[in-house]
Amino acid sequence: MASSMFTLDRLLALCFMIFLLAGGELRAFSELIFVESGAPKAVIEVGTPWKRDAGFLELQGTGCVLYADAVIDQGDFVIEAVIQVDELSNSAATFCFEAQSHLGFQGGTGLPFTEGPLFGGAPKFFEDVKGVVPEGQPFRLMIRRQNKRLLVQVDDKTLFETAISNDPLGRFGFRPWRSKMRVYEFQATGEFSPYVKVEPWASDLKAEPVDVFRSGADGYHTYRIPSMVSTTQGTLLAFAEGRKSGGGDAGDIDLLLKRSTDDGKTWSAYQVVWNDGTNTCGNPAPVVDVETGRIWLFLTWNLGSDHEREIMAGQSRFPRRCYMTFSDDDGITWKDPQEMPHLRESHWRWYATGPDKGIQLTRGQYRGRLVIPCNHSDHQDPQQHPYRSHVIFSDDHGKSWKLGGVVGEKTNESTLVELSDGRIMDNMRSYHGKNRRAVSISDDGGVTWGDVSLDSALIEPVCQGSLLRLDWSEESRSKGRIVFCNPASRGRERLTLRTSSDDGQTWAFNRCLYRGPSAYSCLTKMPDGRLGVLFERDRYQKMTFVVVDVEWLEAQP
Repeated sequence: MASSMFTLDRLLALCFMIFLLAGGELRAFSELIFVESGAPKAVIEVGTPWKRDAGFLELQGTGCVLYADAVIDQGDFVIEAVIQVDELSNSAATFCFEAQSHLGFQGGTGLPFTEGPLFGGAPKFFEDVKGVVPEGQPFRLMIRRQNKRLLVQVDDKTLFETAISNDPLGRFGFRPWRSKMRVYEFQATGEFSPYVKVEPWASDLKAEPVDVFRSGADGYHTYRIPSMVSTTQGTLLAFAEGRKSGGGDAGDIDLLLKRSTDDGKTWSAYQVVWNDGTNTCGNPAPVVDVETGRIWLFLTWNLGSDHEREIMAGQSRFPRRCYMTFSDDDGITWKDPQEMPHLRESHWRWYATGPDKGIQLTRGQYRGRLVIPCNHSDHQDPQQHPYRSHVIFSDDHGKSWKLGGVVGEKTNESTLVELSDGRIMDNMRSYHGKNRRAVSISDDGGVTWGDVSLDSALIEPVCQGSLLRLDWSEESRSKGRIVFCNPASRGRERLTLRTSSDDGQTWAFNRCLYRGPSAYSCLTKMPDGRLGVLFERDRYQKMTFVVVDVEWLEAQP
């Protein structure tokens, strides 16, 4: 099997293995072997270890990556591998850079694709090479960057070629996802550096992180989509999706809750808020009515057999549905979820509440209004991007709920904050391809929304984020502080907290809380005024809670 790799491209790689003359500068190249004849030589396994078998490494599972034990520096390189992919119809197995930018062997369309920050964000599918990747058979993969061009070939057939920067690309490797992948050979030639593991937590963080949910524990494969509120009695409620059989967004998913009555030091056993057999119950979006103490919780439902792509394409039996429940005893018990069909339009297919938390307005003519961030896919105009954010709201303490305004296209999962003058800011996951968060302002309590702008300070890896009003001007300074949290990088890593004292026009302070892989998060204000952070880390292996002092947040690192 190994000998099948060494064709003309292998010869070209060897030609500049030792030295390359470029721009008058002589640069040293190295040849690295990561997997040879199915034996791991220099790899890092994230998630479940790969199975060793006769002549190959094999794995199936989400959140798992077989990384080369090296990082790509700037300049030219050639990566070669012999691999095999089975069960491609289950998902999109990929070659990935930092597990964020992907060369996919098949997506939901059955086509090879690219996706992620390195390739412009949104998926791009290649119609003209459909079927070039042979499912269930070994094939040779070659990836080459030369003179700022990236060439990808499968068995000497060009998959695609595109312009690319000469910047360092970091770690690289294979992600099977829900497909089954075998790696026979894996090596590279070019400019590389050894991978150096960095301590992920901020070095001066005084708080002790607590893992609230751990994937694989208590009968669930993966826990995802954190949401959290502080109740009027000072209890912390941490919500999550418990995904029974895998890490994907569809299938048998239950809505779970853990409670803490000691500021997050310890947590209760999980309780099931909603379990509908093998169907999907998720997207928690709670809000606390501070005037009544009632905790409202919005969620969504779909058949477990339906994936987002099928719902988006109108090929599912039902569109995604919006539901609501509530608790009057501090989150101990919950009413049976009730469907809210009037909170969607007939031409919407996908629907998601949150994922974050709602807010209650505290000033101005809409004081007391409860507002929930949501998003949907709009299929009325096929010429427009389908994803849009919207809100739902109540002015009578939840006796009735209304559909609020819809934000412009290419906006998605969102988080809300009340500004100093009573207006609402909606800060959104963006599909504008600029790697920045999208922002819109409502002057009427969420009934209508202004134009969408991109916040140049908020780096966006196409992910969820969380906003929180920490205090008001009478409590601190200027217009009071709001806090924003997201993985501030081109990939899902470096969970970062930022504060603004001018209603989000600028972000004066930013601290990286966790340098490692990190994704969705939710912020809450603790009873003593500190900041509580619940977030996904280490490629969805843990959902961790940590308390942050404001002094640490606004200290210069």
